[in-house]
Amino acid sequence: MKDQIFIGWSGSNEVALKIKKILETKNYKCTIGGNADNTSQFSSVGDTVIQQIKNCNQAIMIFQNRSDGMVSNNLFFELGYVLAMYGQTKIHCVKKADEQVILPSDFDNSFVEPISCGNSEDDFVNEIISYFFKRQKMSINVNKMMLINNRYIMHDYIQRHYSEQGSKCSDYELAQYILFYMQAGHMFGDESKVQLEIKHFKDQYHAYFSDELATTVNICISFFDMILNIKIRDDGEFYIDRSTFRQFRDKYKEFREEIVKDDMGTFDEWANVFTAEHITYAYSLYAMNPELNEETMQKNLRESYTWAERTLDELKILEASAPVKDNNDHKGILSLFYAYVYRNLFLSCKYLNNEEEALKWLEKTKKERTSLKNNFEIGSIDTQLFENFEMEYYLTLTEYLTYADKFDLDREEVEDYKNEIKAYLKDTKRQIEHSKYVERIDALLKLV
Repeated sequence: MKDQIFIGWSGSNEVALKIKKILETKNYKCTIGGNADNTSQFSSVGDTVIQQIKNCNQAIMIFQNRSDGMVSNNLFFELGYVLAMYGQTKIHCVKKADEQVILPSDFDNSFVEPISCGNSEDDFVNEIISYFFKRQKMSINVNKMMLINNRYIMHDYIQRHYSEQGSKCSDYELAQYILFYMQAGHMFGDESKVQLEIKHFKDQYHAYFSDELATTVNICISFFDMILNIKIRDDGEFYIDRSTFRQFRDKYKEFREEIVKDDMGTFDEWANVFTAEHITYAYSLYAMNPELNEETMQKNLRESYTWAERTLDELKILEASAPVKDNNDHKGILSLFYAYVYRNLFLSCKYLNNEEEALKWLEKTKKERTSLKNNFEIGSIDTQLFENFEMEYYLTLTEYLTYADKFDLDREEVEDYKNEIKAYLKDTKRQIEHSKYVERIDALLKLV
């Protein structure tokens, strides 16, 4: 379900009733202010309108004159209350462009949108619906890697959402922001901090969450539960234990069932990509558990491969959406997801002894890592993010060199790559003394 809409009105309630009917076909839940037949003597402000407003998180306020040529005083009371509850960006005030309604001068020409609609009430209704949809901004219209780079913006949106300051986005938008905030927490190594923040947010406000917001908050908490329980084997491989894996897998499959296809925005596409990629990673991690026998290990590697293929399908759907194209997300977060998926496919094929296919995926992940490193050079993005891209590029490059003969690399190419990696190791060890990834690069380089 999308957001719950309070519809305040003055004059005739016919417009409000028609708006409610249309929006509810679009999966919104609408409440018309007061009682629908406008017999206010049968309802009290405290028992009816305030409770209705508390149950919603956006408002459409329709300014029309009553038969006496004035706007209902009740509408101004409701306007003040919804402004205090939801914040200005979630209030959509409208009037007919050709109707003279008396409004406070502070917001007459800026806060209430004049709707040009001729004499038709249905045209007025349809134009209000169109205006409402335009203000929803259902998809996040910014490059997601730049958003991750400026994660304080998302932190502010989360903190403000139910505060007295007022929300800066809808629940639907916030659900998307939390997905990217989760990715930022992972890339900046702030998993514990971000998980605690999101848990606190859930504890305080979960009763008010839309379905999408509830799902994405639970995804975030469960993802960090898994990440914070990753262990390392003696040979440097990472893994998770059985309990961590089973809890994560079962929860994530439930979350995927909660994601509803939605033609209005891209929350569902983003959520499908995140959950599929995380499940791929979880199977890959569990397959490396040293307690598993060979048969069980291979079973989980095959599951990781299957989920990786599913993630690629989800990425293609997301990549085709207009907001993703408009924001050049293929140059940032999509490239990162492709690198993740290709790497998991490489590892699955490697341990399943399918060398030919493993090399195909290794070459693909190397291409994405090279693109990320080149597109986000130091100075254009936070230093910690750049170091992340750089480290993963050199890890992939070192693995690539272990198959130098398979890729027909000549001796000079190999030596050039090795010198590049050595220079990186020399510089980075001053900054990342205990990085297990850097240790793996060093160890792999000795095998080349």
